Order: sequence, then structure tokens, then C-alpha cells
Amino acid sequence: MEHTTLAHEVAEISLTDNALICGFEMRADGTARELRAAEAEAALRSGEGVTWLHFNLANARAASFLAHSSHVPECLRVLLDPRDSRPKAEVTEGGLLLVMNDLPFEPSGEPSEVVTLWAHATARLVITARIHPLRSGDLLRQRLREGLRVASGIELIIRMLELRMESLSEYSDSLADDVHHIEDRVLSGDVSEERERLGHVRRQCARIHRHFARDRTALQKVLTRAPAWMSPVEAEDLREVVEEFTFLLDEAHHLYERAKLLQEELAARVAEETGTRLYVLSVLSAVVLPMTFVTGIFGMNVAGLPGTQGDSSFWWTMAVVVASGGLTLGLLRLRGLL
Repeated sequence: MEHTTLAHEVAEISLTDNALICGFEMRADGTARELRAAEAEAALRSGEGVTWLHFNLANARAASFLAHSSHVPECLRVLLDPRDSRPKAEVTEGGLLLVMNDLPFEPSGEPSEVVTLWAHATARLVITARIHPLRSGDLLRQRLREGLRVASGIELIIRMLELRMESLSEYSDSLADDVHHIEDRVLSGDVSEERERLGHVRRQCARIHRHFARDRTALQKVLTRAPAWMSPVEAEDLREVVEEFTFLLDEAHHLYERAKLLQEELAARVAEETGTRLYVLSVLSAVVLPMTFVTGIFGMNVAGLPGTQGDSSFWWTMAVVVASGGLTLGLLRLRGLL
């Protein structure tokens, strides 16, 4: 009794300010009502409909609530305590425990890094938590405000996974557009500043594959041992999410390989241009070398140098210089080097 009272007091203190990012109560008719922090505890006690609470783990009050509330399952507390960010999907008693990667919520739309979502979903309650703002949580909140209807907490978390897939697909499409544009410029001969952009595309594709491939593997394990409490419709929706994940990761790998090939093409073109310039420089050096040799000889200030007294010595010297250059050029052409 004492423990229950303590949990209730912590909940009343914690669910204020920025501890609760958002909360929704989905009624039996499917409509959603947004919850204020003060209403969340009453919704948890009622046990009617579906309740979703989304917490900010960067807030100490949220961490205190999650650590003490009897509504939070022990399996979720264990994961939140060490801030375990390794992707995980496990079936618990009557629920689904998830630790998933997500794209951060950034106005620029250019994710610098992935962020972690901790979640536990049952038929009537969904608890999610994050440290940094993430995109799928914000999108789910918008869709619920726009009238999204869900029948269970499992369906709600699947909709959240679908929204994450939409965000990833949009970002992957933007990377694909960049590759298409770069490829057109490379094929047209414009290779300026494209190597850096291709390097950026490769880094982002590698990041998508590195972080989200483990999410797909974790979800696949759940599907191979689908629990009895998961309805056929929910299992099918989750299977579609995994299939879309597989397609997205294959596309990211394909983009990575295309960017790699384009980088190799750029390197080959740069090497070709460099070789052409070095060839021209070598030919000029070969032509000018004997001319420089002649001018060097006549530039020596020593006794007995011929032509120092004649009035036409300069013109004879210039003729020898031009003739030596022409002879060298002729020999290069005769040998097929030009």
C-alpha cells in the first residue's frame, strides 16, 4: 500500500512540464483524445480504450515516473536503466518490447545521426520514451490529431513503425535524387565538387544499412515466433513493415554501390585529365630542353665564345634555337609520340 502511494505521488509530480511529451487516449469508437499531463494517471487507471504515453528521458521527472510507476513493466525498466540502445524486439507476457533506431527530428531534414526509441506495447497501453527528438513520434502525434484510428496498442506501435518507414523512404528517395543528379553531371563531363557529394551519399547509405539492418533482424525474430495474443491482421501488418524494411535496405545498398561506381568514374576521369596535362607538359619540356641547352651554351661568359664579335651572331643563335626545337618536335612525331 505504501509502495502504491509512493508510485502515485511520483506519477503526479513527474507528469508535468516537459516530462510527458504527449499522451493520447483512443476510445472504443476509435477516436483519439489528447491527454494533458494531469489527465494521464486517470487514463492509466481507467483501463478503457488504448492509452499512449510518450516520455522525454532527458527530463528527470520522466525518468522518476518510469522507475516507480506500477504501470511500467519491469522489462522496460531494465532496459531504460542502463540506457541500452542496442536494437531489440522481444515478446513479453501480453506485450511487445522494442528498442529501435529512428531518424532524429530536425527541421533541416538532414539527419546527422540516428536516435533511439524505447517502447513497450500491450493491447491497452503503449509507453514510449526517447532522449533526443525523433521523427516517427512527432508524425504519429500529428496523425492522431488528424483522426488516425487504432484498435489496440499493438496496432499503434505498428503504425509508428510504418511512419518510421515512410521517413526512411523519403530520405532514401532524396539520396537517390542526389545520385541521379550527380550521375547526369558526371556523364556530361562536369566533375567539379561531385566527389564530396558522393562521399556524403555513401556515408548516409552506410549509416542506414548499419543501424536499421539490426532493427529488421529483430522484428523478423518476432514474426518467426508470433505470439498467440497478436491478431492475424497485426501479424500481417508487421510482416509488411519487415518486407518494406528489406526493400529499403536493399535500395540503400544499391545506392551505396552506385555512388561507389560514380566515385571510381570520377577518379578515372580526373586521372585521365591529369595524364593529359602531364603529357602536354612532358612534350613542351622535351621541345624546350634542347633550345634551353643552346641558350645556356651561348650564355656562358668565357673567352673564345664564337659569335661574340659578329653583327649577325644573335640571329644565327636564334635560328639554331628554333631549329633545335623543331628537330625535337619532328623526332617526337616520327616516333609516334604526338
